[in-house]
Amino acid sequence: MVGTPAPRRQAPARARRDEDKEARRRELLDAARALFEATSFAEVKMADVAARARLAKGTVFLYFPTKEALFLALLDDLLTAWFAKLNQRLAQGDGAWSAEQLARTVAQSLEGEETFTRLLARMQTVLEQNVTVEQARRFKERVLISMGETAVLLQQRLPFLTPEDAGQLIRHVHALVTGLRQMADIAPVAREVLTLPHMAPLRVDFTAELTAAITTLLRGLQAR
Repeated sequence: MVGTPAPRRQAPARARRDEDKEARRRELLDAARALFEATSFAEVKMADVAARARLAKGTVFLYFPTKEALFLALLDDLLTAWFAKLNQRLAQGDGAWSAEQLARTVAQSLEGEETFTRLLARMQTVLEQNVTVEQARRFKERVLISMGETAVLLQQRLPFLTPEDAGQLIRHVHALVTGLRQMADIAPVAREVLTLPHMAPLRVDFTAELTAAITTLLRGLQAR
């Protein structure tokens, strides 16, 4: 006689609710990212995010009370993912690296990361201006943890770096990325002007410029 199949164990209601909330949160972040990539931060409206995610506008505010909070959460995800990618590249192989090799690795890790670098360039001036202290604290805590992990790998690749140097290097890379992304992310009219031959000195190749700047910075640290 065939026994009656045991009933499937269902996940606790709280766990299902948490999964649903995380899925909804991810839908909103994906919608915000798609709109940002198609337009700009200023042009994205919370109503547009809700419509793209096929949710009521009020639902967006249950998860993210302001547009800045929404995009700071998106930046948090992108920043964490970039640190993980960079760490993976820094961990490949053995032995010390040259300043040029490390600079090239950092710069190349940002290729294809325009969404991340565009948001990073707006972090202090826009995204952190309309969020709660708790939201800012959680974001900064995660940044601090990621910086610490990357700093250890940087010291392994460049033994002349002190722990303070490694942290300073990461902060300076942030500043370089922010400045160069703003210089490279220009309006269509300006882009057309820069095609003129005599405008060549004003054109910015983001990866090449960033590689050169980090190399110069590291050579200065090494020569001390």
